[in-house]
Amino acid sequence: MKAFSHSFRLTTATVLAMLLGSYVFASEASAGDLREISRVNQGITIEAAEQVGDVSSVNGGIRIADGASAFEVSTINGSITLGNGVQVSSAHTVNGRILVGSEVTVQGSLETVNGGIRTDSGTQVEEAIETVNGSISIHNTQVGEDIETANGDIDILNGSIVNGDIIVRGKRHWWDRFFEFSSSRPGITIDSESRVMGDIHLYQEVDLNIARDAVVGEIIEHF
Repeated sequence: MKAFSHSFRLTTATVLAMLLGSYVFASEASAGDLREISRVNQGITIEAAEQVGDVSSVNGGIRIADGASAFEVSTINGSITLGNGVQVSSAHTVNGRILVGSEVTVQGSLETVNGGIRTDSGTQVEEAIETVNGSISIHNTQVGEDIETANGDIDILNGSIVNGDIIVRGKRHWWDRFFEFSSSRPGITIDSESRVMGDIHLYQEVDLNIARDAVVGEIIEHF
């Protein structure tokens, strides 16, 4: 996803969550369907090995325990935690981090606006991993598309494979560039076991720590 188009998708998710979340909802669908859970001002926990449909909250964190599965997981103000062996279609939050255990399968993307994202060993994310204000750290993880942030470090470690690009966007507002409130620059670390099959696109100055044996594409500066 380019140029922060995630803002639109997160906004859409927000509207849907608010419509569904005008009351606490956890209905059993017809036979053969999976129940969907939507709550307001309350966190949600899906128990180990449980299978559910979409899970959404307006103000509350979401935890999917080990071995459980869900479709789209989304919240507005709250973190998302995916336990070991979890399967989800996607996980999106606006204000909160996303923590992903080992051997997790994400058929879509992991996205947050304000918060970091971390994945553990054996995890597969078929689409992108994106945040605006937060760091991204992946460990022995395969990513099908891009990894993107604007304000935060990116660590590609322990044999991770990124099939798309790595993108560090520039400052979003003119006053960020003018006043330089933060003196620290984002950093990209790629160890010798990991590979980035696409290119590295930099829209601001970034500290690079790329191992000599790491496989990476071209480093392209856009500033």
